[in-house]
Amino acid sequence: MKRSGPTQQGEALRQAPAPIGTAEIRVLVITAADLLSREHPMQRFTEARRMVLARKLTEGTYPQHEALLTAMPVIEREITAPEYALLLRQRADQLNVRADQVLHGIALDVVRILMDADRDRAAMKGARR
Repeated sequence: MKRSGPTQQGEALRQAPAPIGTAEIRVLVITAADLLSREHPMQRFTEARRMVLARKLTEGTYPQHEALLTAMPVIEREITAPEYALLLRQRADQLNVRADQVLHGIALDVVRILMDADRDRAAMKGARR
């Protein structure tokens, strides 16, 4: 079987400086809310724009991109950018967790993504030894 080259996610894991946590994802959610709150009050916000915004804020970096998309509410109805900014601020409040706090909901989903990435990073380091 021919071995393929490194995957984009694998390469991102190798180059990642340190694990990230919900605090960093929360900052990205707040940043997105700040950007959207400056838009025209009637500017529509779509699912496609949500995906583009998440990619821009994370530069598509794994696991930040996946965690941010998970943290950002999916667009299920017509909504304006400022309205979506309010939803993002609510979501940021849900991501404001302490280390000793029992996690649930979206915070738990984000933490699972980040923990999986940490586990993958550790496994790759072990494989290189």
